[in-house]
Amino acid sequence: MESVTTFLAESAAAYTFKELPEHVGRVAQSCILDWLGVAIAAAEDPVVVAIRESLSSSDYGGSIIGTDLVAAPLDAARINGVAGHVLDYDDVLSAFTGHPTAPVLPAALAIAESKALSGKQLLAALVAGIETEARVSQIVAPSHYAMGFHATASVGVFGSAAAVSNLLSLTVEQTTNAMGLASTSASGLKSGFGNWGKSLQVGHAASEGALAAILASKHGKGPVDGIGCEQGFAQTHSRRQDFDSARQPLGEPWHTKDVLFKYHASCYGTHSSIETLLRLREGADLAAVAEIKLGICPQHVGMCTQVNVTTPLQAKFSLAFTAALAWLKGSAAVQDFAPEVISDRAIQELADKVVTVPDGNHGFEQTDVLVRLNDGTTLSGMADMSIAATEYQADAQWQKLAVKFHSLVDPVLGAERASNIVDAVDNLSQLDDVSQLMALTRTTATVAV
Repeated sequence: MESVTTFLAESAAAYTFKELPEHVGRVAQSCILDWLGVAIAAAEDPVVVAIRESLSSSDYGGSIIGTDLVAAPLDAARINGVAGHVLDYDDVLSAFTGHPTAPVLPAALAIAESKALSGKQLLAALVAGIETEARVSQIVAPSHYAMGFHATASVGVFGSAAAVSNLLSLTVEQTTNAMGLASTSASGLKSGFGNWGKSLQVGHAASEGALAAILASKHGKGPVDGIGCEQGFAQTHSRRQDFDSARQPLGEPWHTKDVLFKYHASCYGTHSSIETLLRLREGADLAAVAEIKLGICPQHVGMCTQVNVTTPLQAKFSLAFTAALAWLKGSAAVQDFAPEVISDRAIQELADKVVTVPDGNHGFEQTDVLVRLNDGTTLSGMADMSIAATEYQADAQWQKLAVKFHSLVDPVLGAERASNIVDAVDNLSQLDDVSQLMALTRTTATVAV
């Protein structure tokens, strides 16, 4: 039997636009639109500025999202990889246990732009990357994440390598080598949650996966079975391995169609409680709360259970803070994680009244909420955030994401430019050159970093 790495390489190499069902392609477009909005909005985030200023300059290559700068493709992939994840507002995928677009699209965009590839090629490559990282994740789940690895980065590097291999039209052998080389740089730790480390390691995954594919195109050799070999990725990054789960034929299933999108700017583990509290607060005395009890998935412990938060990044990973924020402000948007909101005394005091109780009966996207008021009245509920849009809901989802996109991008590029980007992504399959899309994401004329 061929190695699992070669099996995955065959699938990644086989993806073309004509193989994609219409719904899968539409979700991929939604992933691109959503990621672009989040990345553009983060262009001047301190983490993004710092990594941008730390890398080499270039007169060619990839656009730096939301600026008038360009950089060498690998640096562009790294910088944009950080930008697309630092707000923690990007899409998620349960089968991946992470954010699928974040490590893949910045790499694919950098290479597609530098080589003037088409929108169809970009869509196929993105799906190849998402499908690959989802299958690799299933090999090592659930112990990989439980051990403290951040799958978006540690597994995402394989998605990046697969996507760029697809764009470069690598052979199965070359793609196998790209995945093998990627396995040697797979990294990412959950200890980075709530600080700069979380987004930096996603940028690393985007750039390193792309580098692995480029090296493979130049006859670079990696481990023959980097994922499944002795002391390879799976063995060293999980307590048990399920290789059969990865040996699924092309499109069986399509994991891409199960991508979920965020409408609150915090860890997805906080979204069920946020949604529930937004419903429960209607008509309630907001100042009369004695306690908020959250029955959470055990996986949330150590991920989004930060308390006594003092920074916006910490707040995004705090069930207590986001619960208080949702109850008192009625939202959890990007602007709600500003320093002045973080230090708001009323929110901090209510956050101290939030109790989290791990419950093995709850899934990752389900949090049981009970609000006890001072007069003894209790309010309860649960919102299930695990349900992806169906084929028949795709257009409605697109419209909702377009509203989110405008809220993020209008303040940076203006409403007209934002509308042009939405239209370009909507018609991506008709675009002959991805650089036309990327030109719209810049602020002014193109100059070097």
